[in-house]
Order: sequence, then C-alpha cells, then structure tokens
Amino acid sequence: MLEIGNGDMNDAEYVTHFSLWAISKAPLLIECDVYKEKKVAFASSKLLNVSTEIVVANCSTSSKIEAKRVQWTHNSQDGTIRSALDGRCLSINNCSTDEGAIINQQWTVSSADQTIVSQMNGKCLNFNQQHGPHVNTLTCNKQDYQQWLWNAIDGTIRIKHDGQCLTVLQELEVWTSPLSDHSQAVVLLNRVNSGNESITVKWTDIGFPNGQAAIVRNLWTRKDLGIFIGNYTSPNINYHSVIMLKITPTQNK
Repeated sequence: MLEIGNGDMNDAEYVTHFSLWAISKAPLLIECDVYKEKKVAFASSKLLNVSTEIVVANCSTSSKIEAKRVQWTHNSQDGTIRSALDGRCLSINNCSTDEGAIINQQWTVSSADQTIVSQMNGKCLNFNQQHGPHVNTLTCNKQDYQQWLWNAIDGTIRIKHDGQCLTVLQELEVWTSPLSDHSQAVVLLNRVNSGNESITVKWTDIGFPNGQAAIVRNLWTRKDLGIFIGNYTSPNINYHSVIMLKITPTQNK
C-alpha cells in the first residue's frame, strides 16, 4: 500500500513515488492532512488533482510483462555476459584499468559445477548477502553462494542458494505495464543522485512491432506528445524524477 505524505521528499520525488506505485498496480492512499501540513503541500496541489488516466493505469487488470533487467545472454566466443535490458556487459569495474579492460568482462560459464568464473582473476561470481545483496568475485569454494542456474529459455540466471535472479541495477529505468485497451503505461525513471538524462523507450521492449506508429501521451500533464515510430526519447529528466506515459498504437486510437 502506498502512503503519500509521509517522509521527507521533495515534490518531484513524491511524483516519482506515486508513479511507480501506480504502474505497479498497488493500492493508493494519501495519508496526511493536506490542508494543514505545509511540508506536504504538494499533496494538495498535485496529488488531489491526479490525472484520472493515472488512476486508470493503476486499476487495469492486465498483467505486467516480464522485466528484462533479469535476462542475460552469454557469448561463449568472446566470454561476455550481456544484460538483455541495455546490452551492457557483466563487468568487474574496481580494478587497475580505466573503465574496465576487455578481460574484466570475460567469463567462463561451467555447466558442470554451475560456476561463473572471471577470466581476469580466476575467481567465482559470488552472491554476497552481508552488504547488499550484491555480487562480487571470490576464491571458488563450491558453495551454493557461487553456483548459478542458467535458464536458456527465459535468459535468467538464478543463485542456487535461494533462487534470486541476477539483476542489473540501472540508473535509468523503463517501467512498463499493459493496459486493457492494448496500450502501454510507461514510467521513465532517472535514479541518479545528480544531473539529468533523457531516456528512450523502444517499442520492441513493450510488445509493439518496431515499425509501429503510436501516440505518446504524458499522463501527468494530460497532453499528447505526438505520434512516434519505433521508439520515443524523452526530454531531459531531472534526478529522482519520472515521466509517466501512455503509448497507444494508432490503429487502436
């Protein structure tokens, strides 16, 4: 359940908070005295006038598509393990080379003992729950914290210890959820702690053909942004902020 009004966030962060819960189909609740509490004046100025289109997106019963942030591909020829989300390589960055040399991104995947071993230091990809959870490389010890189950069908990599998926932490994220009218609700999220970035959502990532024409609508401003083919690139989004969209194929309009 979402409780808007509690916490020490700025206006943009409250919009982000609300948008993520809306697209996640979670119950929405404003819990504060919007007429007396100055520090959450945003709730009265913004959330009490929430677009009904955002509420519709929240209430849609359609199921969400599988997140690509947990899907990976392994190239046995060059040893890379790439995220299906953005094509970036699983990499060891904290080393003596700038930005990681090629060998920092090369891994040997063993189906025999279910290990993923770095070709840079010969150590196993290790699940570390003490500070995270996160992954690092440690001396191979044949424990289930270093054994990974690769599903060739859905592209997921799960740690044998407790079945959690190896995932990529993104600073720029695209959240999507299908709606009952065959459109897609999309949230473009800038997670960084400073600066602003533009974000591109590709039609192929939200279940539309690459050549599809679609109407893009900003659900917070309640304005159509135009008709786009194949993808939409946002203007710069400030840190901790979002743009929430509805993307509708033209033949369904």
